[in-house]
Amino acid sequence: MLVLPLLETGQAESLGTELLEMLLKMAPSREEEIKLKEYREDAVSKLGPAESFLKAVLAIPFAFKRVEAMLYITNFDLEVDYLKTSYKTLEVVIFTTSPA
Repeated sequence: MLVLPLLETGQAESLGTELLEMLLKMAPSREEEIKLKEYREDAVSKLGPAESFLKAVLAIPFAFKRVEAMLYITNFDLEVDYLKTSYKTLEVVIFTTSPA
């Protein structure tokens, strides 16, 4: 699976929740991001696989903001269902304990 094209085009469903969460955990600190972006193209072969991948991800504008948005999109329906269930539970508790 090619992650970078899916990330660039915003195909959240194709990436899935687990992969998106893992990508967020991989997000470099600001200092690490600067160092990776400044790394010369002729020396990229000296980077390890993880660093090379992060450098490629950082080439995508707002890559980790995209990941956050895509994760929100993939979890949205589950969150709405959870809130509906919680609201129904709250209604039951309020109406069964309120004085008549």
